[in-house]
Amino acid sequence: MLLGMFVIRYQLVIYAQTPRPELEKLAEDTVEPLVMQMSPDGKYVLMFEINEDSKVSLIISETQKPFRKIRKTNVSKNFFLRNDILVLQVGSVFQKIDLKSQKESVIQNIKTIDFLEGERQLLIHYDSSKNNMLEIYDDRFILRQRIESVLRWQKTEGDLIIFENKGEMKNLLKASSDGRSYRTIWSSEDEVYQLSKSDTEKEGYVVSVSAAKGLKTYFVGSDLSIAELDDPSISKYTQITVKKSSDSNAVFLTLSDRLPIDDKTVSIWYGKEQDLSNYFYGERPSVDLLWYPKEQKVVKLDSSYSGYTGIGRTNLFLRKKVDKEKIDVIEGADKVDHYEMHLWNSLSGEDQILEKDGDVMYFDKGGNFILRYVKANWKLLDTRTMTDKVIGMPSKAVPYFSSSGTILWSSKGELWELNINDLQKKKILSVNADSIEVINVVKKSTEAGFHRKYYYLDDPYLLIAAHHDNDLRSTYYMLDQGKKSVIIQESTDRIKHLQSSNDGKNFIWTEENYNKPPVVMTKIESSASRTVYQYNAQDKGAKTITKKQLYYKGVNNEDLQASLFLPANFDSEKKYPVVLWIYEKQQEFTDKYLVPTFKNRRGFNARLLLESGYMVLIPDINYGNKGAGLSALQCINNALDELSKLEQVDTKKIALMGQSFGGYETNFIATHSNRFAAYISGASPSDIVHMAYSFNYNFKSPDYYRIEGGQFRMGESFESNNQKYFDNNPLYHASKVTAPMLLWTGTEDKNVDREETRTFFSALRKYRKTVIALFYAGEGHTITQYPAQKDYTLRMLDWFEYFLKNKGNIPWIDKQMKDAY
Repeated sequence: MLLGMFVIRYQLVIYAQTPRPELEKLAEDTVEPLVMQMSPDGKYVLMFEINEDSKVSLIISETQKPFRKIRKTNVSKNFFLRNDILVLQVGSVFQKIDLKSQKESVIQNIKTIDFLEGERQLLIHYDSSKNNMLEIYDDRFILRQRIESVLRWQKTEGDLIIFENKGEMKNLLKASSDGRSYRTIWSSEDEVYQLSKSDTEKEGYVVSVSAAKGLKTYFVGSDLSIAELDDPSISKYTQITVKKSSDSNAVFLTLSDRLPIDDKTVSIWYGKEQDLSNYFYGERPSVDLLWYPKEQKVVKLDSSYSGYTGIGRTNLFLRKKVDKEKIDVIEGADKVDHYEMHLWNSLSGEDQILEKDGDVMYFDKGGNFILRYVKANWKLLDTRTMTDKVIGMPSKAVPYFSSSGTILWSSKGELWELNINDLQKKKILSVNADSIEVINVVKKSTEAGFHRKYYYLDDPYLLIAAHHDNDLRSTYYMLDQGKKSVIIQESTDRIKHLQSSNDGKNFIWTEENYNKPPVVMTKIESSASRTVYQYNAQDKGAKTITKKQLYYKGVNNEDLQASLFLPANFDSEKKYPVVLWIYEKQQEFTDKYLVPTFKNRRGFNARLLLESGYMVLIPDINYGNKGAGLSALQCINNALDELSKLEQVDTKKIALMGQSFGGYETNFIATHSNRFAAYISGASPSDIVHMAYSFNYNFKSPDYYRIEGGQFRMGESFESNNQKYFDNNPLYHASKVTAPMLLWTGTEDKNVDREETRTFFSALRKYRKTVIALFYAGEGHTITQYPAQKDYTLRMLDWFEYFLKNKGNIPWIDKQMKDAY
């Protein structure tokens, strides 16, 4: 048995997959776009792309004269000094490019560069060959000053602080706003651990140093006065984090430590421990405190609350009550309303319990308002007066705090503007769409919860996407001072990277579709859009791929869709094998360009399958009360009923595949269906009864919360309804599998234990089913290393050729099939 496992794991060496030079050439010639950046005036655009070998290139182009292009590789940093002056770091070389003349100049021996946008200052840091010198230039590349022996620097709330090591002394230098001089604000022999600018009324900095007796923290005032955080009870902590304070006289700090793990002989786990990660990383005791440097006072915050978040300048801190009744810290992550939220006033000590908010809160930029949805109403809390107002907007409306002090609301195809003072609202946009999305919103998370965040607009104008959900049509608008203009006409293309110049008059974006390689587009105000750059212009085959929509019913009679991709040069007189890729609802992703690549982390590539002569079906699945497995089976059967109506489909040559949760669905359907000729299941659960109580090494917690209320949607525990678990458990029905299964997993998968794959393999093997398992050494829940990615992708193609196209003589599969059962 052990020998058999060894052979399976290392068969990529013993039994190689079939080489496919045409597909490899197609992948080698293909690149994928990464990010784009527009020059401040919109005249130039930087476009980054990555190839099959993971080499990144930069293409620099004019937007109005796109025939002029510069190509660079190995670029790690890039900044526009001015509209037509670009600076790059390429390895250890600094490059300055005049984009008008395309003349370049270089400086060698560079460690790193940076650009301070607000101050318009360029920083060039040299390596040890030039004594770690830092040069500061203005945006016209005029030198302002040089400083030697620089370790690093830090941009801190508009200030440039330079870390200088001069002999035995560790100095902090504050550069002047024009970059021509500096002032020493700190000097000691101790290593500076952390620096933060204080947001107290008295301006200054919080400096922490690694002293002989541990971490020491000081407040350095603008007058260079120094106050030490001197409290013996907190001297044991080794880490410090400075956070935004709503108390203008106090510095808000979190101090923490990491205790060593004493498990050399035995690791003792206690049932009352809420956070099992402590047994892996060590306990992390911490304390939140407010430090008043002027009064030399320290106030420790109540540890029965967590997630302290300063709101505005009102002395208010949002905090959540620690639930000591929880069995595990992650418990309730799949539910809403599981935290009791409070607003605490650091000045008065008053504490106010907030109504349950469904885990959703929106804050304006200044923290003056908190918007939340409670008891079927939107409520707006003014933190300055602590008054609450009910706002009459639909529950699914999305709010945005505007730069003019109003609240914008998107609801279906409408955009409303609400006056915060009198709550009067007016409709400012109405379009024919299912939903409206404001693109240029600023989102900032808080410690109060993932969905409790700052949500506001800095720009005076709005970039808006209007979406039709069922057919992926979208139109993009700009709304400026009440005037609506169309940026991108209604299209089924996938739009990405939409951005505007500083004046809001120039736009760039990429558009792509399943049969359309990405193209960079530009537009100036009301003029027609034009092409700047076409990725993968050589990919003529993509244009011959077509797509057909299938419509069927879900578990509760809902309308669902599936996208059926037809191979290049589809012949309606032929019959084709079909491969289904399943997960949950996936239609929103079917307008992506189908990249031909072997870099397939999740084990699926539609384009390579299409190029190999398969139809590819990507169906939607929804879920009902009977469980995820039975729900998936019903949805896929309904999709297959529609698929089988197409005369070009070879109904005897259909395969099913999925990864992770999609792999679980594949495992389950394989044990309940005779409609498939082959299966591939990757990194997948096979025994949800065991998995419910097993330990998840990714989240460092038990997995029952995922099974009961998470993705598996069981809705109840095994104890309360074990029959439901039995009915949805693939392992308990392994003997019913009727078609060959290829299983794969990473040996270091921390999210779904590799033993889930090995267990299912063992069950299938016991019942003499055709099964092969691939165990990729060192890989996790997805395949991340290119050799393994390519190995798997080639084996995927082999598997389907063998069982859907009846191609024999594939040695690594023949080894299983020859003389088998």
